[in-house]
Amino acid sequence: MALQVGYNEDAEFHRQQPTKRVSFHLPATLTETPHRDPFIQISPMPDNTLLAVGQDGLISVWTSELKLKKNRFILDEHKQPNKKVKWIADSTLMVQYNKLIIGTCDREIRLYELSNFEPYCQIVGLETLPLHLGYSPRDADECVIYFGDEQGCINIILVAHVAETLRNWTKSQVIDEIPSIDIDNIKDHGHVKYIRWKVHNDWVTQIRYVHSMESIISSSNDDFTALVIGCVEGTKNVQQRLRDLMESSSTSSRRTLLSANIPPKRNLNDESLFKVKRGVKTFDFCKKSNILVTGGLDRIVRIWNPYVPGWPTGLLRGHSSPISFLCIGDESTKIYSVSTDCTVMVWDVEDHTCLINVISKASQIRGEIATCCFSPHLRSLYIATDSLAALQLQENSTQLGVPTLSHNEPVTCCEYNQNLQQVISCCTGSVIKTWDLLTGQLISEVTAAHGSSPITCLALDRSGTRIVTSGKDGSLKQWNCIPNSVNFMQTLAPGRTATSKDECSDLSYAELHGIRYIISIGCDRRISIFPDHQDALITEDEYPQCSLINNMRKENEKGKFCVAFLPPNLVATTSYNGEIMLWNLASGHILNRLIASTCEEPENGTGADDLIINKIAFIHTRTERKEESAVLVASGPQGQITFWNISGGGSIFGRFAGSQYMSVVSDLAISEDGSLLCVADNMNYVYIWEISQYALQEPEVEPPTLLHCWRAHQHNITRVIPVIKHMVVITSSLDFTLKLWSMQGEYMGTFGQTKSWQIKITASSKEQDFDTSIFAQVQSPLPESGANSEESPENQIIPPEMPAHVIFVDDKDIAEELKERNLLNSKSSRVKMSGTKQAYGRLNAYKSLEICDLMSVSTTIQKPNPAAELNDPYDLAF
Repeated sequence: MALQVGYNEDAEFHRQQPTKRVSFHLPATLTETPHRDPFIQISPMPDNTLLAVGQDGLISVWTSELKLKKNRFILDEHKQPNKKVKWIADSTLMVQYNKLIIGTCDREIRLYELSNFEPYCQIVGLETLPLHLGYSPRDADECVIYFGDEQGCINIILVAHVAETLRNWTKSQVIDEIPSIDIDNIKDHGHVKYIRWKVHNDWVTQIRYVHSMESIISSSNDDFTALVIGCVEGTKNVQQRLRDLMESSSTSSRRTLLSANIPPKRNLNDESLFKVKRGVKTFDFCKKSNILVTGGLDRIVRIWNPYVPGWPTGLLRGHSSPISFLCIGDESTKIYSVSTDCTVMVWDVEDHTCLINVISKASQIRGEIATCCFSPHLRSLYIATDSLAALQLQENSTQLGVPTLSHNEPVTCCEYNQNLQQVISCCTGSVIKTWDLLTGQLISEVTAAHGSSPITCLALDRSGTRIVTSGKDGSLKQWNCIPNSVNFMQTLAPGRTATSKDECSDLSYAELHGIRYIISIGCDRRISIFPDHQDALITEDEYPQCSLINNMRKENEKGKFCVAFLPPNLVATTSYNGEIMLWNLASGHILNRLIASTCEEPENGTGADDLIINKIAFIHTRTERKEESAVLVASGPQGQITFWNISGGGSIFGRFAGSQYMSVVSDLAISEDGSLLCVADNMNYVYIWEISQYALQEPEVEPPTLLHCWRAHQHNITRVIPVIKHMVVITSSLDFTLKLWSMQGEYMGTFGQTKSWQIKITASSKEQDFDTSIFAQVQSPLPESGANSEESPENQIIPPEMPAHVIFVDDKDIAEELKERNLLNSKSSRVKMSGTKQAYGRLNAYKSLEICDLMSVSTTIQKPNPAAELNDPYDLAF
């Protein structure tokens, strides 16, 4: 009861302290691409795919997990050797009409069918190069196509009756096998209006149409015209229009002829100028929150009120390189910024604080950034460099500071049903809940499963169709598991007085002579066996025997006891003095008595009198090799993980500390393939060990490889379950939560949270990259006894997380690559241009070298140097 009160106080404290957590799955998902030239644009498609456009005209379509679906060249000029090669300057999507729009360096705008990427029509004869292109629907059956050019002009094509107009364009004169419309004659086709404004004193770096404001926002690198918000068609003031007409009519005809090709400027009342030193390279606008953010060469993210261009409302400093991408996301509460050094930062709009800073070393994204794209629907940030990378956002466990709870009471146990891909959890409130592993959402709930008695244990049979639960009052109930619910079947043992003597300590399913049984062990070490079906025909000779084991128990023996079953008939149970007894389920005879305390004492332990064994488990994949291998793993005694070989009299094949902080191990589990050992200690840390080759043939001196370690909960962990198929770990705790983690310790979500996760996106893509054999040993030495042993976990070093890929390169590989590079450099440039380039994203020997951390040095304060700004490498003049 005191534990529950303490937790509620913590929960109330967290409710009063709002948290704004943002985290990514690191490292980023990287993939090689067929593109030989830089990316121009990445655009999310309506079907949750990504469309990537290369500078050379190569189009590729990707899934959200960055798996290539298809690719093709859309510029036929690349197929004709004697024809001038075209290059793409920018692209945009015309989703409503299933079109792709590209701007070429030949001053053309082309429209392609999205279904087959065949050319539809093109607009030719542009006066300038369409550097940045955009499209937006306007009103019913109206749209606007716009672009910014190298002269600082913005060009706007207003199209009415879009479907009819596009059909009319296909009837135009055919040039290069594509229907072509000259920009000078585009008005003759009807329903089209072309407008061109001189806006900037430098080329346009970005352009966007905002329909709610009926305005065009554009930016440049010029200080005085860094960002301009202006109307589309000119002033709407009638008096001003008359004044402009009178001024134009009084102008001499000679001056009119000289200025015929010079685009006009907007009236000063029709645009707002935002002055920024060194200009604006990227921006984003949100009408809902009425904020405008800009970034550029000065490495500062500025927040503006779009109606107050005089000064920004906020300055966000933190980037050390020019900012190349900005996006307002998460319902206008966060700003995502990316700089040219591949650093990703997320800012809080309200507090103007940095929520997370992901450097290139952490994300593994390297190279020159070509383009970026943020998808709110996919919750991912896509960055194109030499390769294509995706940073997946992790789901936040809190909404406005209120923690997500899986149960209203402490979670005591849980199991994973691999056949249904569901998680079953129980709590002290006598509630059984079933969760979908793939989404984290609740499927079914059973209340008052054992009346008012808390549920203490849970067991699931191997077929995934039956579960057994035990109450604190000693009751045992069996349930039927179907995809959408858990249904009561039978009561195996009625409840008695809720005392520690009646409480069940552990449960396990067993099978003998083709009949399934339930084995329970109480806190008084009394063993009970129940048939899975009450109507099963079992003879007296076939019924499992346990009377001999029960007769050996002591009258006042109480504590935590465990049971485990190994086919065909081997049962292991624990005792109060750290003893493990192996007995035959059919005859009840004792086969072995494993007593670790009589063996060599470990150097480090939790105390000589700590003989509790909280969990035992068999490695089922080693059943055929049980004579020569360790097949039984025990979490104790003395806080150690012990690997037992059960042949003969039994022997220890491996023994090591299960906790970095010399804490008692509360639970352990072995993956289905027998390669991973997951351990949870009383300090609420989870450890993953690689044991596929550990204690396989002979006793081990060194511990196995520790892959990962992280703190998972705020209160005691009651269960840890590895799911090797999806490369995730499930944990339950007395803090009322059931959480999902990746094998690298990345938080993925809490069961019961508002937003569903996509385990196929966040975890299955890591499954292909996860190979336990390539992980280096990261186990840090245990603290020595004495003063160091009293050090708190917060002050101790947690083993670092190893990268998903470790590539070993020797001097010979580097020498061979340098030799190949020298040969390539000796060839003529003509041969280089005609040859096929190496695919981007491929690691060479130099890039494969392991990056080592620099030594930490003390911070020294130096006198400011006012002349340092004169040497700023980013103080560029264009």
